[in-house]
Amino acid sequence: MSVLFLALAGCELGSGRARDLRETWMDPVYAAVGTPPAPLASGDRDGDGLSDEREAELARTFAPIVLLDREDHARPASVPWVMERSDFVEGAARVRRARRAFDDDVRKGSERPEDWVTYVDVYPRASGGIHVEYWFYYPYNEGPLIFQHESDWEHMTVRLDEAGRPLGAYLARHEDNNPGPYFAWSRLRKEGEHPVVLSARGTHATYADRSDLAWFESAASSCDDLAACADRPWRTWEGGGLSRLDDVPESALAGRAFRFDGRWGAAGFWPGTSAPRGPMFQSGHCAGGFATCRKPIEMASLL
Repeated sequence: MSVLFLALAGCELGSGRARDLRETWMDPVYAAVGTPPAPLASGDRDGDGLSDEREAELARTFAPIVLLDREDHARPASVPWVMERSDFVEGAARVRRARRAFDDDVRKGSERPEDWVTYVDVYPRASGGIHVEYWFYYPYNEGPLIFQHESDWEHMTVRLDEAGRPLGAYLARHEDNNPGPYFAWSRLRKEGEHPVVLSARGTHATYADRSDLAWFESAASSCDDLAACADRPWRTWEGGGLSRLDDVPESALAGRAFRFDGRWGAAGFWPGTSAPRGPMFQSGHCAGGFATCRKPIEMASLL
C-alpha cells in the first residue's frame, strides 16, 4: 500500500510545472543569508517592513475564488468552528488512543459560507517582491482508496513584485506544497484581480483548471459563467472572510490551535492517512521569505 501511495504522489509531483534554477537553488540562499527589512515605526504588527494596512489591501485585492466541487462531501470551515466541536489540542492523548478526533458531522465541514475563513500571511520575499499566502481549512480529506485523514490544510501563494503587481501564483497540491507548482499570472483564470482555482474533490488540492488536474483527481467544472455555476464559487474575501495567520483574533481557542505543534486529528498507519500539523508548522509557510518570517510563531509555540 505504501508503494501505491508513493506512486500516486510521484505522478502528482510529475504533473507540476518545472522550477527554474533561481527558485530551486538561489531562493533558499537568499532566505538564509538575506537581511530582512527593518520594522516600521508603527502599524507593522509582524515587524516585516510592510504596513498592516498595505498587507490587508494586498490580501483582499488578490484573494482567490475557489470552485468547490458540488459532489464533495467535505466542506470548508474555520478554526474556531472545529475547535468548538473537538478537543484535539487538549485531548491529543485521547485522540491518539481513539484514532479519531472528529465525529461525522464535524468531518463534513460547514454548509454555511459564513463559517469559511481563509487565513492569510503577507510577507517580503527574500529575493525581492512580496508573497501573499492563502490557507484553506477543511475538517476532512476524503482521498482515493484509503487515503483519508482528519483536517486538511491547503494553500496557494500569490507572488507580487515590489510594487505589488501580480506575477503569478504557486498552487499547492499533496507533496508538492513548498509552496507548489508556479503559474504565470497570464496562465491563471481571473475575475478582476481575483484568481479562480479549483479545489479537487475530496482532497481539496489546488489546481489552475481541469487540464492541470492529476490523473487520479477530479474537480468542479471550470464554469465559464461563475454566476450560473452548478459548483459553488467560494469568494474567499466574503462569508467568513480573511484572517491574518500571524494574528488570529477570532478566539482564544483559535490561538491555542495555531500554536499547537501536534497533529490536528488522528494519526494513521499508512502514508497519507495522518492529520497534518497546522500551517505555521508546515514547510509551505513563509516559503521564499526571510528566516524571521517564522520566528514569531516558533517562539509563541514554546510559551
